[in-house]
Amino acid sequence: MKTRWKSSLLLLFLCCGVGCDDAPAPQPLSAQQKYEKAQALLKPNVENAASDVRGALQLLREAAQAGYLPAMLDYAGIFLEGSKDGSVAKNRVEAMQWYRRAAAAGSMEAEYYIGFILYGDRQAEAAMPYFQRAADAGIPEAQFLYGRILLQKNDARGVDYVRRAAESDRAATVAQAAYTMGVVCQEGRGGQKVDLPQAVEWFKRSADAGDPRALHLVGLMYLNGKGVEQDEQKGAAMLRLAAGQDYPAAIKDYITYLQSLDDPTTHADEIRAWATRLQELQKNAKP
Repeated sequence: MKTRWKSSLLLLFLCCGVGCDDAPAPQPLSAQQKYEKAQALLKPNVENAASDVRGALQLLREAAQAGYLPAMLDYAGIFLEGSKDGSVAKNRVEAMQWYRRAAAAGSMEAEYYIGFILYGDRQAEAAMPYFQRAADAGIPEAQFLYGRILLQKNDARGVDYVRRAAESDRAATVAQAAYTMGVVCQEGRGGQKVDLPQAVEWFKRSADAGDPRALHLVGLMYLNGKGVEQDEQKGAAMLRLAAGQDYPAAIKDYITYLQSLDDPTTHADEIRAWATRLQELQKNAKP
């Protein structure tokens, strides 16, 4: 009986949870954990076939309100661009509010975006201090825009800022900045001397980074022997590559090149195809 009583008592204790460690209560997620979870929701994977933008947005907001800087920037960025799935509309006011908070927390990237929004609202002068601070802190996008504005004002300081952006590791910025440096050297802007060979090198760097405008110009320079030794074959190939990126000016010049050949009838079908593509692009161009 005694043994049975002890067994029954032990069973009672177990059923009531006495003598057992209580399961630890789930700990609330930290701001960083919420941010990381939001990033996972934004990236479709095997378990989630589509992004959960709204779910991510809520987590980002909570992390941002807790003062987590990366969350502030990403939360603002979603409102700046709007979500790709259309679930979140652009809201530049909301974006600006969070970029200002991020800038107050010391983000130079936020300084750039504040300038970017102001610049997009045609407030270039108001944008300049933000661009300058971000540019001096090494943000390539800010270096490019700040430098370009200075060049538009015939301020020679712009050359150095644009050059720094062109020498950065941001492909999209390099494409624009290197192209601008090519124009600076080609036309002698910003107090620089005309230097066609140097212009070619900058245009090549821009073309390598994906700018069809630069590829087009280098192609013309090779065709005409300006700044480089004339090479018709190389120039034509570059024009064709730029045209293949649906750059209208390159398509026009490539058609002109084909028509200039000794027997253009040999290329009649190709000329017709490019002319048709050009018409399509012009028809679909925004007014």
